[in-house]
Amino acid sequence: MIHMIILHDEPYIDDVVNFLNKSLIKPVDDVVKENDYVLLWHSNEIKLVVKARRNLVVSTVRGVLRMSEIIGKEYGSKIVTNLGYVFYITKPDIMDILLKMPRVTQPIYPKDSSTLLIMLNIRPGSRVLEAGLGSGYATVILAMHAGPFGQVITVEKSSKYIRVAKETLRAMGVYDNVDVINGDVSRIKLPSEYFNSALLDMGDPWNAIPNIINSLKHGGNIAVYVPTISQVERVISSLMASGFIDIKMIEVNWREWKTTINEVRPKTWNLSHTGFIIVAKRP
Repeated sequence: MIHMIILHDEPYIDDVVNFLNKSLIKPVDDVVKENDYVLLWHSNEIKLVVKARRNLVVSTVRGVLRMSEIIGKEYGSKIVTNLGYVFYITKPDIMDILLKMPRVTQPIYPKDSSTLLIMLNIRPGSRVLEAGLGSGYATVILAMHAGPFGQVITVEKSSKYIRVAKETLRAMGVYDNVDVINGDVSRIKLPSEYFNSALLDMGDPWNAIPNIINSLKHGGNIAVYVPTISQVERVISSLMASGFIDIKMIEVNWREWKTTINEVRPKTWNLSHTGFIIVAKRP
């Protein structure tokens, strides 16, 4: 059915929005489905991410929540516990869901993964090489930003890590545009000038760097993520020896603040050092 909307001389935006809301069927994503991940928010201190399973009963300090009462409700609606406390039913952030997934390695946290996306120029259609699949958290972020017309090829030596990460990729809906190779990125044959960018998150990245430079397009960036300063110099030396230029090193600090009225101040606990990011360019 085609709906005709006539705009008058003055913009009746509210009328148009109301008409569309009443006449068009709401998308399925507006309603909680079984097995959706849902954020149940009471306050900044009392909130939880749960998978909506019909038989699940969740106990909180503010009372009991039954998932059977949440499934089928619209996102943005509210639910009341048996003790009378109100929780909002809303959508969780990507990292909220990822942190509920099985984890076999230390993940790259949002403060670093968001910086990596910018430094690597990841955009829809990008071809990205990743070495060090780990739990698949960074892979999910890369694949989401490269999009369905992009490609992420990730190389991982551990079969155990691959099994765990594949489940995460499926759960997050990016499995189809990620190719996982069980192997050593230092030794496998890579296509020439194929990738727009590369991310290394592995124990000995300096051994892989010489094998990667020719697989990058000219002007493509490589980012290496390492947790310790002792690894940094070996990475920089390998980048220089391999012919990379414009080498930068970054440490991202993340400081969260309380947002309580009359108590706006830094939180007592903050995520401080997680890793160093070294970025370089193929000339």
